[in-house]
Amino acid sequence: MKKIAVAIQKGGVGKTTISLSLGAELANAGKKVLLIDADPQGNSTGTLLESFEHELAEALYGDVTVDQAITQTEIKNLFIMPTNSLERKGSRSLKTYRSSEAAKEPFIFVDLCEEVEKLGFDYCIFDTSPAFDAFEEDIMTASDEVIVVIKADAYSQDGLQIFKNNLDSFKKRKRVSNPKFETIVLNEINRSIKLTDIITEGLNAGDFKVVYVPVDQDFKYATIARQIIQQRGGKKETLDALKKLKDLVK
Repeated sequence: MKKIAVAIQKGGVGKTTISLSLGAELANAGKKVLLIDADPQGNSTGTLLESFEHELAEALYGDVTVDQAITQTEIKNLFIMPTNSLERKGSRSLKTYRSSEAAKEPFIFVDLCEEVEKLGFDYCIFDTSPAFDAFEEDIMTASDEVIVVIKADAYSQDGLQIFKNNLDSFKKRKRVSNPKFETIVLNEINRSIKLTDIITEGLNAGDFKVVYVPVDQDFKYATIARQIIQQRGGKKETLDALKKLKDLVK
């Protein structure tokens, strides 16, 4: 089973959108995919599910088994380990876990992924929060690959460098080589803006594989309708970019 983290310690760049879209692409290709909603805001969960019985935090605390915390979505082959954006009784929420327990259990997601693999999944995708703390390091410890999502603006460029520094520091401290970082999604690009070309040139000069996703209003409409872009239908350029991303991680 391949484990992929979609990450950067910056909000509003489209990590959830890309996580959902990548999961759906792989599922539509016949792969059994688990999306783990590892963001306390629970946006992936809100898009894919109207209700659920158990969630990620319960599995991390050991209140339920891993298989009990997994819910099938309406999309064939796509499953989710959801997160409730509301605080649970007794404060045993994902927000509480990440602040009080994550540093104590650095291999919690390694163990969780081993259980997930036993269930026959081909891919596990982590939709992460905009941070790089102990909780995110636990996810990185379990991941084979990280995909970074940025926008074509100076702040995202700064965020990319900060993330790379954090990841390099993590690998050095833990003495590990994974997760590999080879792929960047440049999201919501507008070719009419000169800065887009400048940033694109800079990324192309590096060793990264870059996927360009255009500005597409159908992403916003899909979110309002609690759908993913493949259900809504988007620009051909958008759908082609998502197919390219799927091919890069296969």
